[in-house]
Amino acid sequence: MDNKQYKNDVKEEENHWNKTAEEELNKFPPDYLFYQKTIPYEIYRNVYVKRMLSQIKPKDKILELGCYNGWFTLEMARKGEVVAAHDISSKAIEIAQKYYKQQKKIENFKGRINYFKTDLNYPKFPTNVYDKIVIRNVLHHLINLKTLYKEINTSLKIDGLILVDDALPCGKKEAFVTGVLLFLLPTDIPYHQKFNRVFKKRNILTRTQGLVDAKGASPFESITGEDHLFLLKKFFKCYYQQTFAAFIGTIVGHLKLQNPFKRYIITFFNYLDKFLIYIRLLQGTGYYLEGQKK
Repeated sequence: MDNKQYKNDVKEEENHWNKTAEEELNKFPPDYLFYQKTIPYEIYRNVYVKRMLSQIKPKDKILELGCYNGWFTLEMARKGEVVAAHDISSKAIEIAQKYYKQQKKIENFKGRINYFKTDLNYPKFPTNVYDKIVIRNVLHHLINLKTLYKEINTSLKIDGLILVDDALPCGKKEAFVTGVLLFLLPTDIPYHQKFNRVFKKRNILTRTQGLVDAKGASPFESITGEDHLFLLKKFFKCYYQQTFAAFIGTIVGHLKLQNPFKRYIITFFNYLDKFLIYIRLLQGTGYYLEGQKK
């Protein structure tokens, strides 16, 4: 990728997340108090948010990559952490800063936050400063991973921890199960269109994989495949890893039912999802990882 193309793609990537952050702000504030009550978090994501927060101690110095609109950053500051939060989206950071400033007037934050607009493919961080590095849903968007990992490894203190919640590419088995469920369950796509898609188009598994991975949503969406995880394990001593959401994430995004029936259905399929991962019949499309500086 030449320099001009890269700059254009980075700008388009930023615009995508600027728009997404603005749309999300219309639904609820950038605060875990609201996120934790949404179906994806209630059903399968809260457990990893809470585990990550449990690893972070008051007065820790935190480097956060991919802070987005700052909802997780805010939660760390409530616990007493000093957070340097980085993201490519200027609008998401603007939203985060505005809400943080607003909440400081009514909450007694024990920690503090500094926000930075940063291209994480070409980062520069201070050396031997941070106790923990938090990375949430950004690694699969990056193409210059070796540079990033070297940089964050250097920025960690001795025995510093890295905490990651990120995506994995959808495999064919996961795509098959996802496709069958999307076909059978009532979704945002009418059944007559589902039949047309199945019988009039080829490569349905490949298309379902692309749907799960959100390929094409932005220039860098899912660009690294599993490379970000493989390299992560080379640079850091990883002592805990759990995959999740083999198909449930896509089902949650497309299921069209009224509550509380929708919640019951998703809860059931989440148990099935976890069981199929547990017996290693399927692999999750997300993972949570804890590691340490070597």
